[in-house]
Amino acid sequence: MTRPLAGAGGRGLVLRTIVDSLAGAGHDVVCAVVGGPDDVVPVDRSVATHRLPDVRWWEVAGPAAARRGLRSFNERLYYSPRVQRAVQRIVAAERIDAVVADGVRLAPYAEDSGRPWFVDLDDLLSDRYDLWRSRSMDLHQLLGHRRPASPVASALLRRVPVGRVLAREAARLRAREDELARTAHGTSLVSPTEAARLAERAGVDVQALPMAVTAQVQRQWAGGAALDRRLAFPGSLTAFANEEAVRWWIEELEPALRANGLDGWQLHVFGEVPESVRPRVTAPSVVLRGAFDRERLHTELVQHSFLLAPQREALGLTVKVVEAAVLGLVPITTPQGASGMGVSHGDQVLLFRDGEGLARALATLERWAAEGGAQTAQLAGRAHTWARRGFAAEVLTRRWAAVVEQLVGAPPDRRGPSGAGGPAGPGDPDDVVNEGSRR
Repeated sequence: MTRPLAGAGGRGLVLRTIVDSLAGAGHDVVCAVVGGPDDVVPVDRSVATHRLPDVRWWEVAGPAAARRGLRSFNERLYYSPRVQRAVQRIVAAERIDAVVADGVRLAPYAEDSGRPWFVDLDDLLSDRYDLWRSRSMDLHQLLGHRRPASPVASALLRRVPVGRVLAREAARLRAREDELARTAHGTSLVSPTEAARLAERAGVDVQALPMAVTAQVQRQWAGGAALDRRLAFPGSLTAFANEEAVRWWIEELEPALRANGLDGWQLHVFGEVPESVRPRVTAPSVVLRGAFDRERLHTELVQHSFLLAPQREALGLTVKVVEAAVLGLVPITTPQGASGMGVSHGDQVLLFRDGEGLARALATLERWAAEGGAQTAQLAGRAHTWARRGFAAEVLTRRWAAVVEQLVGAPPDRRGPSGAGGPAGPGDPDDVVNEGSRR
């Protein structure tokens, strides 16, 4: 995996779902994190976590990935022969039966493990990069949590022609995604829409395996309560899509509300805000609440009535919308933000396409509040029922249990390059696996 399970955010929730589902189905799960913090991240007593060596920048620029046949920058950022050997040592020491890879970036390690392997792609990066080609962003933003800490490297990356880089990367990733779908023992995406798209492209079955969303708290609705004009927005602004959403609110959505006589609405942002981003998202209608762990975040969110996900592009499955429904909030989003969810306007969500559409949606909420709020509470209830039906932990546990059955019965002729999978020789200075975990 590309990050510790303790990490928040949408991808962290997907990873937690995979681990919890496999453990919940009775399997012995071992996590291997590429890089990350110096200390091994404790998860729970049933899951062992190994911290693999991080990939060094000189390795990213070196020839090893090219020799391995990896052409995309995403794979090069995570590929190192040292990490490959460490994965193979874990496979041997832990007596692993099957390997699940976190995204296209780590697929080579699963493929070379010598075991049946499965790739959870999360979303189609190739499509996302095509969408971002017209955006005003730099390579430093694009790298996300893999961005270099060096100010010199950061300055150089900001001068890279991102449009050309994204076009090349999208083409390479599209070919790689298709290849993985055909060669892995199984492939999944979070969004059913994207899973169907990849299945059509690659000519093979691709599963849609979303994240499980659970919460210990739920918003309680009471008739006649005053209208809450705070719109919650959870999401780290280290991610470009989240920053773009907040800027859309500032530049178009909130001005449209005021133009339509809807005053006093605010966007409350819950997530990390880098100092370089802060000037671009500072406005009177934006309240930057800071980052919280998931349990505390849920406690904060249920103090609100509405969650806004102003997403202009269909990028996987929007965790914010599902999370809002599970917590008992009313989700407000775009058709792109509701893509692949099987929801409709006025039934489980309120949808808008632009500032005028958002003004109509919020005017409806103001009218319902004036009428006692029963219709708002009913919409939130329908959203909660929908989310529980498709995103409950027990649902995903059953579906991942089926994945394991598929992997264990995989034919031997699709198990990666010949000769892969044996433990590396002794004496590697970066060996982080000395023995099997004690669980």
